[in-house]
Amino acid sequence: MSEEVQSETTGSGFPANEFIQAREQQGLSIEQVCRQLNLSRTVVQAIERGDFQYLSDPVFSRGYVRSYAKFLKLDADALVASYNQASGHVQTTGSVKAIGSVSTVPGRHHGRPLLKVGSWLFVLALVAVSLWWWQTQQGLSTGDRVALDDRPFAVETSDGTTLVLPQLDDEVTEQQATDDSVEEAGVEILPPSEAEDEPVYLTDEQIQQIQNEQAASNSDQQGAEVEASTQRGLNIGFSDDCWISIREVGGRTLFNGVAKAGQSLNFQTEATLAVVVGKVSAVSLFSYEGQSIDLASMSKDNVARLSLPL
Repeated sequence: MSEEVQSETTGSGFPANEFIQAREQQGLSIEQVCRQLNLSRTVVQAIERGDFQYLSDPVFSRGYVRSYAKFLKLDADALVASYNQASGHVQTTGSVKAIGSVSTVPGRHHGRPLLKVGSWLFVLALVAVSLWWWQTQQGLSTGDRVALDDRPFAVETSDGTTLVLPQLDDEVTEQQATDDSVEEAGVEILPPSEAEDEPVYLTDEQIQQIQNEQAASNSDQQGAEVEASTQRGLNIGFSDDCWISIREVGGRTLFNGVAKAGQSLNFQTEATLAVVVGKVSAVSLFSYEGQSIDLASMSKDNVARLSLPL
């Protein structure tokens, strides 16, 4: 016998000593039982002593007794029954009555007519809404469109009056605007068949008018360049985009970037200027203090570098 406190069968009939004998026969200590069953030492000792004051909770105590008995390979049901009788907590069980049946066959759902009716109504409503939306997207019929196209427009003005405007045919309006613009230019309009077969020739008067307009435009441009060349300081005009750098020697930078076609630059300073032109062919005017300078004679690979004054 081990040094653990042994208990005899209690007067109430709970065989607590069977646990001690079975444990000792298997060579197990209380610590080993506690580790295997994950129970505290106090619970194991209470079962082996038949201490019903500690095992007062029948729900947990039955589980402890059953687990300990199964671990020692004892009759668990008989020991739990002995615990119930000895502790006075008789476990009662009642019969289970079936309250219904569950069918696994699809479609056999009884007692749900409202759910079925509601589902069908929802589907019908969804179909009706879809049809209505489709009809509204399709819009009016062709006859209705023609009738509406013939109606005039009513426009409210700022003074409160209503102006009624007739409908205009887009194709006719565009064609009429094209014809008016061609007539203003003085060009004869030929029917489509004739226009495809024969070219349109301008009269001598029309050709002379176009040449005069071009000459006047060139004269105005040359006059602007001459006027710019007479200005004091550095004047540069551009016929195309060109990178150019203009800075005062030992001082500030006046311009460093890309000058756009048609742009002109004018700088008036008494300091010596260092100029780099990245595209000489894009410069239409280059003058300094009223004197025109030929950059082509100073350029290399269409790039000119010079100091002003020369």
